[in-house]
Amino acid sequence: MPKPSDIQNPELRQTLESAFAAMRAGKGADAVRACAQGYLRFLELNPDVKEQTIAIRDRQMPRIMRWPALGANMTPESVRAGKPEIEFTRDRFSVSEAMTYYQFVLDEILAAEARA
Repeated sequence: MPKPSDIQNPELRQTLESAFAAMRAGKGADAVRACAQGYLRFLELNPDVKEQTIAIRDRQMPRIMRWPALGANMTPESVRAGKPEIEFTRDRFSVSEAMTYYQFVLDEILAAEARA
């Protein structure tokens, strides 16, 4: 099972470790905020990811729009503008919601590092 220690970039590794620690402490909102911060930083460090698309129902969509929309949502306008932003529509998140964000960010970082 992948874990933050598998991440090569020390800054991103630390961010995901912080998110994991927040989840273990029962602080879902803190974990989601760390995941959002980490993902946006990942996109800054890997701008090519912003250009990648994936096939969904016979059409292409930006890869980064796969970001989970559970209350910390990637805004389509920001993606179209080339400057992704995550909008928080609520303040509270469960640990299980945080786990969804955490796993997404961890998988995306590790996949990008494997392609590099």
